[in-house]
Amino acid sequence: MMSSLRRLGALAGAAALVLGLAACTDVTSSSSSSAPADIDYSACSTDDSAEQVANVDRSGAGNFPSISGDDTPVIAAGKGSEPTDKVLVKTLKQGDGAVVCPGATIKANYVGALWDGTVFDSSYQRGDAAEFSLKQVVKGWTYGLAHTHVGDRVELVIPASLGYGGQTRGNIPANSTLVFVVDIVGVATENLADESVLSGATATGEELPAGITVSGEPGVEPTLTIDESVAAPTEQKMYTIYKGTGEALTDDQTFLYKQVVGGFGANGQTQSSWSQEALQAPVGQANVAGVTVGSRVLIVVPIPPQDAQSGQQATPAQATVFVVDIVGTSSMQ
Repeated sequence: MMSSLRRLGALAGAAALVLGLAACTDVTSSSSSSAPADIDYSACSTDDSAEQVANVDRSGAGNFPSISGDDTPVIAAGKGSEPTDKVLVKTLKQGDGAVVCPGATIKANYVGALWDGTVFDSSYQRGDAAEFSLKQVVKGWTYGLAHTHVGDRVELVIPASLGYGGQTRGNIPANSTLVFVVDIVGVATENLADESVLSGATATGEELPAGITVSGEPGVEPTLTIDESVAAPTEQKMYTIYKGTGEALTDDQTFLYKQVVGGFGANGQTQSSWSQEALQAPVGQANVAGVTVGSRVLIVVPIPPQDAQSGQQATPAQATVFVVDIVGTSSMQ
């Protein structure tokens, strides 16, 4: 329980009250060339046509390193000039599965190499496909993998401006052109609960820890109030404020949620994700199996006191407090 709740805290940015993962800087091009006509932007609720025009070349006419291998692709060293402003995309194998919409969460196998062919990462070598959101990766992936399909194998050539720019990342030098071969294994479908499920939850009356007050009806953004004159809770625990009428979560699912985060030691400050799209996390890692969709839960994660440094006072015990509304599930197709 404790490690799982801590994992949920890490996914949501518990220690620093940070919501979500930080995306790379959005660097766009002023090029006037058009995106290919065969992208059906109406297939997705988000119209990213402007971003596609500015940042992606899907013509297949760019300078692509050659690819060999079937089950495990091998990227040869590139020759000639490297791209400078757009991600180059070439479909090596056409799939017939679901479309990958902008910002989707996908499951993919991939190999990544520098322009000279040096491999810096490979899920094939690990033997495990990766799941990630296109909102939480370098812009070359954000733009280049949108509008692909499950079953596609694509080659991406990403200029540094849409990769890591002037930053060194592990064994990737600054200002590197990145070359990837990506197999799209699956795409997540979000199943948001009906409004009646979210607003129809029943109050449990469960007593919350001293100093913590949560107000607000189910289905609407709650208000979290912390009385810091009360000692911070020392037990890591989840409390159910409202019990939802939706399906019970299972360990193999991903759940969608909105949250308000505050805490003892946050000086009354809170952060809310309610103005954003729903966040998501694996049920098993967050240890919320059995909780029903539509529920509102309170999660308390104690932060132990730190020993005093020379000439300084010891940091008192603190705790991060999450008010989490479970608003749906996500399934991989």
